[in-house]
Amino acid sequence: MSFLNPLFLFDLLTVAVPLLIYLLNIKKPKRIQFSTLAFFESLKTTALKRIKIKRWLLLAVRCLAIIVLVVAASRPFMPPEFNWISNQEPRMIGVLIDNSPSMERVDRNGPYYEQALSLARDLIALTENNDRTVLNVTNGESLNLPPLTKQAAERRLGEIEIANAGNYLKERVDAFRNQFESTGMSNSVLYIISDAQESQFSKLLEDESDEFENLRVQVLNVGDSQTINVGFEQVAIEMGGIEEASSVQIRAELRNFGDGDANNISLSLLIEDELIAQQTLNIERDALHDVVFDLPIPNNSRNIAAELLIEGDELSFDNRYYAAIQLPEKREILVLNEPGASRSMQSYLTPLLQAAAEESNRFEFRFQTPDAIQVADIFQYDAVILDGIRNIPDFLSQSLLEHVQAGAGLLLLPAADGSVTGYNRLLSFSGSGSYTNVTGSYGSFNPIDRMAPPAEGHPILDMIFDKQEDEEIRLNVPEIFYYYEIDTRDRGADVTILRTTTGRPLLSEARVGSGRFIYSALGSDPGWSNFPIKPFFAPLMYRTIDYLVQGEGAVIRDHTLGEPFRAMPGTGFDNAELEIAGETILPEIRQTFRGAEITYPAIEWTPGWLKIHSGENSLLFSVNQHAMESALDALSSTDLEESLAGKFEQVAVSRVVEDASGFLAELEMASFGREIWYWFVLMGILLLLLESIISRHYKAETIE
Repeated sequence: MSFLNPLFLFDLLTVAVPLLIYLLNIKKPKRIQFSTLAFFESLKTTALKRIKIKRWLLLAVRCLAIIVLVVAASRPFMPPEFNWISNQEPRMIGVLIDNSPSMERVDRNGPYYEQALSLARDLIALTENNDRTVLNVTNGESLNLPPLTKQAAERRLGEIEIANAGNYLKERVDAFRNQFESTGMSNSVLYIISDAQESQFSKLLEDESDEFENLRVQVLNVGDSQTINVGFEQVAIEMGGIEEASSVQIRAELRNFGDGDANNISLSLLIEDELIAQQTLNIERDALHDVVFDLPIPNNSRNIAAELLIEGDELSFDNRYYAAIQLPEKREILVLNEPGASRSMQSYLTPLLQAAAEESNRFEFRFQTPDAIQVADIFQYDAVILDGIRNIPDFLSQSLLEHVQAGAGLLLLPAADGSVTGYNRLLSFSGSGSYTNVTGSYGSFNPIDRMAPPAEGHPILDMIFDKQEDEEIRLNVPEIFYYYEIDTRDRGADVTILRTTTGRPLLSEARVGSGRFIYSALGSDPGWSNFPIKPFFAPLMYRTIDYLVQGEGAVIRDHTLGEPFRAMPGTGFDNAELEIAGETILPEIRQTFRGAEITYPAIEWTPGWLKIHSGENSLLFSVNQHAMESALDALSSTDLEESLAGKFEQVAVSRVVEDASGFLAELEMASFGREIWYWFVLMGILLLLLESIISRHYKAETIE
């Protein structure tokens, strides 16, 4: 029997404590002869002897209890030659080497990766000729090797390299378990050699199954260095408002994942290897820093291949972020208006949309009068705006609602002398509220109410205001001269977007089938209010239209390494091919009701560009490491061992010391032996119970 924590054996000296107490309590009584004490002479061979026996029994039990508990704390184990597993039985060891990019770091003992390979060679050297070794790596493609002899395993070690690919530690541990079970070699153990980076073990720690309960694992933790590393926490796309409709921005959130402040860090934006912009940053330890770049919009393409490059930190594997940006499709919107209608001033919405049509690459507006449009043509537009239409005929109402139910958007801005009956028929067909009274005087410019400050919660308003979570919205609210009162009491599903200060709805939304119908209490000319001349008017109209067409904004088509690739590009990709790093791949394609679904394991992929080709159709994707890979924090040996304890039959985590010769010999004994500390804990409990039984039930007469 040997011990994993032999220093605890020094605690055996505590056995002297009960002995000293016993010896100090022994006092020889002074002899005095009395004639009447003859009666007590007979007790010398009865009760007094029983008292002495009881004291010696209690002393022995207490000393033994201390001894076994100290031995239990020293973690005793039985080496293989004393275990039920014969020392002559061939052994199988698995060696899983962490080849993630974080192993490129260097400490006083050299590169982490070289330390891991050296340790693996030492482990293999401890095996016998009949033993077998299985090798594998955590990142990238699996080695898929059979059990190897000592010499073959040592040769294969020289072929292992760092891979800036996905992390598959959990999957590789499962593969070792399957290999051990398939060979039937019960005398087996898995060694995981790693820097204990938290992201490497995340999937394994999150797994709640019991599939590894028969596996014995030894985690060997290498490396101990202080590193400055800045990585990408998040990258996202932002679109400009109507005043900058063609603006697209990329926002990069950088975090200092290192062990100290990062100074003179530069972040560059490149498109097709051309430097577009650059910023220099100083980021404190564990701090975040946002950087926003304006992106140039190409005239003949909906794709931008942008790269973000970090320079100035110590690690390079996470310094480049690939962003395959897909610009939104152009949406066609029909605007129906009646120029020169009686009592109506000029609409401010029409010139606003005309300016947006010239500047924006997102929207294309077509302006028509109701008598010039063919009803069948309505269905080709993504949204319809009714701007100051005095009367909406029933046939037009029916067609509009059919289109909205199919997923289009509809915006109604009434005319000052419009037909309330016609408006309400449209609203009743859609199941919305209704217009009731008219309040105020059109064109009087005498305020009768104001718009209440906008409240958060609706997507239109949330897209307009860029503010902190607890920051209040400050707005120069418009004055109202004239408006239609909206009654939504019978329509609990209607959503009020804007209100007056007296609580009357100004802008409301109703869901109609798959589409959205927004109706206003105000028109778009200054006879209703001074709203059209307020700065809030333009972004509100732009975001309302953006919300109605339900179109995606610019997005980054990105795949994160470590997960299977899955995409649904839609129709036209029935015979797709994948192109990455100059290689063409045939993925698995499955037809669904939404078009082709493309899947591929993507185990061997590294960061870069991915293209999907199918005839004349093409899509660009970016491939990047998970942001967690930049976090270099290592789990402590205690935390990692406690986290893994319930997943394996036997697990131990050890930090490798500089002189590994004695460490490896002890490690081999512990790996293939069997810990028996719990035997001694059980013995200690039984001894303490025995002590209680003796104290209570072993009766002995005492002399008062």
